[in-house]
Amino acid sequence: MNELPKSFDPAQTEPKWAERWFREPFRADASSSKPPFTIVIPPPNVTGNLHLGHALDNTLIDTLIRYKRMQGFEALYLPGTDHAGISTQVVVEKQLRQEGQSRFDLGRDAFLERVWDWKAQSGGVILEQLRRLGVSADWTRERFTMDDLLSRAVRHQFVKLYHDGLAYRGERIVNWDPASQTTLSELEIDREERAGQMSTLSYKLMDDATPASNGDAGEIRIATVRPETIFADQAIAVHPSDERFSHLIGLKARIPLTKRWIPIIADEAVEMEFGVGALKITPAHDPTDFEIGERHGLSRPSVIDLQGNLSGELVPEEFRGLERFAARKAVVRALEASGDLIEQKDHKTAIGISERTKVPVEPIISTQWFVNMKPMAAQVLAGLDAGEIKLTPERYAKVNRDWLENIRDWNISRQLWWGHQIPAWYDEEGNIYVPDPATPDLDCDADPRYAHLNLRRDPDVFDTWFSSNLWPFSTLGWPDLDSEDFQKFYPTQVLVTGYDILFFWVARMQMAGYALTEQAPFSQVMLHGLYLDEKGQKMSKSKGNGIDPLGLFDEYGVDASRFAFAFLSTGGQDIRHDPRRFEQGRNFANKLWNAARFAMMNFQKADEAGLLGESGSGDVLTRYVRHAVRERMGDPIRSRDALHLVKEQPDLLTLADRWIISRLGTVTREVSAHLDALDIGAAIRTLYSFTWDEFCDWYIEAAKPALAQGRLGTLVTVKAVLEHILKLLHPVMPFITSELYASLGHRRQLAVHTWPQPDDALNDAEADRAFDILRAAVSAARSLKNELGLSPQERLNIALEGDSAAIVWEHRAVVEGIARVTLVETLEGRTLSAVEPGLSVLAPLEGTVDIADWLGKQRKRLTEIGKQIAQAQGKLGNAGFVARAPAEVVEEEQRRVVDFSAQKERLEAVLAQF
Repeated sequence: MNELPKSFDPAQTEPKWAERWFREPFRADASSSKPPFTIVIPPPNVTGNLHLGHALDNTLIDTLIRYKRMQGFEALYLPGTDHAGISTQVVVEKQLRQEGQSRFDLGRDAFLERVWDWKAQSGGVILEQLRRLGVSADWTRERFTMDDLLSRAVRHQFVKLYHDGLAYRGERIVNWDPASQTTLSELEIDREERAGQMSTLSYKLMDDATPASNGDAGEIRIATVRPETIFADQAIAVHPSDERFSHLIGLKARIPLTKRWIPIIADEAVEMEFGVGALKITPAHDPTDFEIGERHGLSRPSVIDLQGNLSGELVPEEFRGLERFAARKAVVRALEASGDLIEQKDHKTAIGISERTKVPVEPIISTQWFVNMKPMAAQVLAGLDAGEIKLTPERYAKVNRDWLENIRDWNISRQLWWGHQIPAWYDEEGNIYVPDPATPDLDCDADPRYAHLNLRRDPDVFDTWFSSNLWPFSTLGWPDLDSEDFQKFYPTQVLVTGYDILFFWVARMQMAGYALTEQAPFSQVMLHGLYLDEKGQKMSKSKGNGIDPLGLFDEYGVDASRFAFAFLSTGGQDIRHDPRRFEQGRNFANKLWNAARFAMMNFQKADEAGLLGESGSGDVLTRYVRHAVRERMGDPIRSRDALHLVKEQPDLLTLADRWIISRLGTVTREVSAHLDALDIGAAIRTLYSFTWDEFCDWYIEAAKPALAQGRLGTLVTVKAVLEHILKLLHPVMPFITSELYASLGHRRQLAVHTWPQPDDALNDAEADRAFDILRAAVSAARSLKNELGLSPQERLNIALEGDSAAIVWEHRAVVEGIARVTLVETLEGRTLSAVEPGLSVLAPLEGTVDIADWLGKQRKRLTEIGKQIAQAQGKLGNAGFVARAPAEVVEEEQRRVVDFSAQKERLEAVLAQF
């Protein structure tokens, strides 16, 4: 046997397994008779590096995939990347600027060639980083959204939607980035709250009798944060139920700084509580105003151009050409001079910022390609009603439904060069031509039917999400419905992603799945929270609070990091970074390593002592243990079979053996149930408690006397339970479990072994009850030592009383060995007692401590505990503290009250004896 190193070194163990899993990928077999289990990776941007969200996402995915693969499913974890239209174009254009060029200098074809070169050289970094995370992906199926197959799928989607009447070209409000000169999706926009000013303006009312009057009939006041857009105003809207303005509906008011009059209309979209309750309607520069304008037939002139400057005939000459924010200041000065500015006050406004260029986004009206989403949303809603897609946590089901029920048309065109160019052509009169559904791959300018026309292709590309919404099935061969992968692995089983893209990606995949494949693309959606910094803030470069997961891997190890990610993932809640969990993961890995090393040393000693027989001889249990220390030609019997065999010979087992085998069965059932419910956090917490507390701290300590004797039943139990634990832990911590499993004599890697099944035959209620009594005795003895001021290593005589005392005496070696005590029949003089159900444990005072001195210390301790309780209760009684302090600080004070109160009660009971 190759002896394990004294300590676990992730840097030595993890890279070799990561390399093996990439070199020998977990290839899913489309011809297999096993039931499929498919998860597609949420495709990271090809420009990206691994961040904590990716690490969390892929840890959860890989945990489920490894679990299902061990359960016997044909498990496919499909990797790939997204072409990230705007992000990638920004990166390459930045390189060009450094060379003194622009994309226009190169031309479209040469620019795209440059982008492909960049992708080949730098675009796979994040996938290499995911390999380090240990994901068990099928790397032979790696996909990219600009691959020929996936590009073809995007084209087929558009052709179908267009001819079904769902994709159309029209004029609507879009998010415009003046820096990158393209429309943006909501996901490409960061919402920031910025300081600004709310301006209250006077719009003079027209006197019906004297239409030419200059507002002698009074005024209506309007509050706005964008006074520079007043020149595009088309109406003033009030709520029809607002009695303050009902008498003004139908009148007209003059736009300040102009001679234009606009109507006062009623619309229920107006919020009576916002500003002064009246809203200026600027259909070309606000989404809500656009919809109000549509309902009332208003015109929609624009006064801000694509560069973000004021322009157009409606803008007074003095403001034309001014940059929008400079124009705002100039307009305010003019309003003040004209007397139309009533007041200005500070006001914080949430504005959209381009994620890539960091420039404020401008809502403008533009002719773009859109998709009517309502019919597809209706299909998804019907599927949700039928239970075809379940969301975890369930509370997101309502959020999913609400968005689908109120969905707006989707702007799918982008003014970029990198991406899928829209397959639409225009003749000289502006008529639109899209490929025939029968020949969707044929360009219109190559179609003989249109040879007489001078067609030009639309220069725009599709929104990146218009390709990634096909990801669950375009990656599997769609639109080729006969594809083996599509037939075997679609629909997928689970989608794992953050709740923040429920609308932008998850819902769009739902709609595309029903619309294009007539079924749900996945049966379950597992949503996790956002990964925040230690203060609970979103991470960003500007804040300087980002955390590099690769740094965590270096410091703690990948397994420890995966442990922390899994441990922190609870119920879809946001995750606050907690270094203690990474330390806990590292300590846990070391604890597991040390336990395995201790077990193997005992197997070696038993073999060297001749207790395991000669090679080729001995019964199956002997050979099972010997397998870990001698050269082997194949894998041994399964740990489950070994446990059944040893249980059939009860004389071989100690009480501790029977107890840990019984607990193992219970824990296996609990962990499997948690994983089936997609509650990975609960699964790892259960395993952590069982492995650390019950197996390492209780069972191994209790088994030491039997191991020292080379007792076969205990050797078998230690090996079988350890192997069982490694299997249960493997999905979350694959590196250390694979290494230890191989060290136990297995030639096949752990990842392809069978998941342990819950087994009622391993239950042993009698052993559970009896060993719990021993644990209670040990805990009581340790508590008495602490109260007497003795160190854990000092020995102490104890006596027992109660119905359970006989069981402790029967297994006295366990209690004496673990608690470092000696059981005696009786004690002389005064004693200190600790009471457990059915058992009292007594320790002598005389001869152990100076009683008077000890009592004095206990009374001082009682006084100090009272002060601590009063201090914590004082904080909790302070409403200001409770309101301002972080939740975890308040919870800590509440815990202090509970803990100190329990100590106080115990100490008062002890002192009452004197």
